[in-house]
Amino acid sequence: MIARLRKLFANLMICALLWTVQTKPAMANSIPTKSDEVWIVVGVLAIGAAIGVGVYLAVRPHSRGITGCASSGPNGLQLVSESDQQTYALTGVVGGIQSGERIRLSGKKRKEYAAVPRQFLVEKLNKDLGPCTAAPAGP
Repeated sequence: MIARLRKLFANLMICALLWTVQTKPAMANSIPTKSDEVWIVVGVLAIGAAIGVGVYLAVRPHSRGITGCASSGPNGLQLVSESDQQTYALTGVVGGIQSGERIRLSGKKRKEYAAVPRQFLVEKLNKDLGPCTAAPAGP
C-alpha cells in the first residue's frame, strides 16, 4: 500500500514538474498577466501540498497492531486475530495479557520458519476490550 502511494506521489511530482516547463522561449519585455499570476500561485500551492503529503506519508508511524481474543495454547498464550482469523503465538511483553480477554496489541507479525506457527512479538498492550464473545456454533 505504501509503495503504491509512493509511486503515485512520484508520478504526480514528475507530472507537476513537466507541466510547469514552458515550451515557448521567455521574453524579457513581457509583463505577466493576472492569469499568469494566478497560475503561478496555484502551482506553488500544489507543489507545497504535494510536498506536505509526501512528508506526512514518509514520517507517520505505521500501524502495526492486532486485535483479537487471547487464549491459552500448547506453547503459552495465543491470539486469534479478528481481521484475518489467523492464530498467533504471543511472544515478548505478555505479562498483562489474560486468557479469555479481547485485546488490542502493538508489535510485529513474525513467521520465520514453515514448521513454527505464526508469532506476534508484543511490544505493548494497547487496550483491554473486555471478555471475548463466544462464537456461535456452526451446523
